[in-house]
Amino acid sequence: MKRATSFITAVLVTAVAVSACRQYLPSNRYLQLRQPSETTPSTADARRKFNHAKHMPVLASTDVTCLSCHRFDALIDTGNDEMAREIAARALYPGNAACHFCHVDSDTRIAKAPQACTTCHDNLAALLPADHEVAWLKVHSSMARANPERCENCHRQSFCIDCHERRDTIQTRMHDRNFRFFHSVQARANPMQCGSCHREDFCINCHQQRNVDVGQ
Repeated sequence: MKRATSFITAVLVTAVAVSACRQYLPSNRYLQLRQPSETTPSTADARRKFNHAKHMPVLASTDVTCLSCHRFDALIDTGNDEMAREIAARALYPGNAACHFCHVDSDTRIAKAPQACTTCHDNLAALLPADHEVAWLKVHSSMARANPERCENCHRQSFCIDCHERRDTIQTRMHDRNFRFFHSVQARANPMQCGSCHREDFCINCHQQRNVDVGQ
């Protein structure tokens, strides 16, 4: 009995310690959640951009009617006028399925319909999947290998190529701005990892320009 009590106590202490330590972890881009804002959770910007006059000729030529997108059969039984207006607005709004039917879905997409998310969405943060929240840059490779089609729902291949094959750039794609002050530690520990993005002469040229010995 004593042993079981001690084990449970140890587990509780460990859980509390881990929870407390989380407050002291470095607040970098891998561990920091996206900061919420007034626009982050909403895709209403796309709804406001829809132009009926612009869409009518195209929709009419494909036999799409108002009823194809909007429902008028929702029964709203309430004496609360504000609630009735809110429910009516949500019931009549077709949601993204109707838009994606012509703009995204490969089997039903209209050839002239633009496919870029930015055609309708200004706030792309609202479209990010939940698993992109924390440490996504560290784990996305395994996810991309397992299901590359999922990535291609939002990203063109050129997006991946630009990040993976653009070598020796000063842009901070993978490193924080102060990485140059302690990069020698990682370079000594795993030089092959540096070679994934940088040629050897990139390191040599940088050190020579700053009169820093490569061995330092």
